[in-house]
Amino acid sequence: MSTLGRKLHCGLTSAAVSLALVLFASPLSAQKTSLTLTNGAVNFPAPTAADYINGFVDAPTGMTFTINSVNGVQRTTTVSIRSISANLGGGKVIADLEWRRSDLATWNSITLTDAQVEQRIVINKALNDPWSNTIFFRMVLNWTTDAPATYSANYQITLSQTVP
Repeated sequence: MSTLGRKLHCGLTSAAVSLALVLFASPLSAQKTSLTLTNGAVNFPAPTAADYINGFVDAPTGMTFTINSVNGVQRTTTVSIRSISANLGGGKVIADLEWRRSDLATWNSITLTDAQVEQRIVINKALNDPWSNTIFFRMVLNWTTDAPATYSANYQITLSQTVP
């Protein structure tokens, strides 16, 4: 019996990454915050029989984001995630791609709308400056519905900030 090779490549390219600094008030325009992403391309290994029995395959590494205040006063920073692909291809729904924060055990299906990953108050060179976390990914597997294919999708990480 041969192993079916399936992988999801969620590449963060310049076209797929969107850094949105939402400006809600004029004092916010002076607030500069940077978002740095590492390990943005998510690749899954070929699933094994054990993965199918478990119902999922984990990506071996997570994507880490770091928020750093460049200047300004206190602000609230929010990191969100969404898919910018309608599906994974091969008839596989986008909700079969799941994510979770490294400090939480709950898995969430990725959606086409922004889902809040984490929110923190930042004070330049003080509280939560910088702060970071890692997002882990896994792919839901099903012997009866997953066609042999290479699946792919793109996701978007968004940083927004507001002044309290």
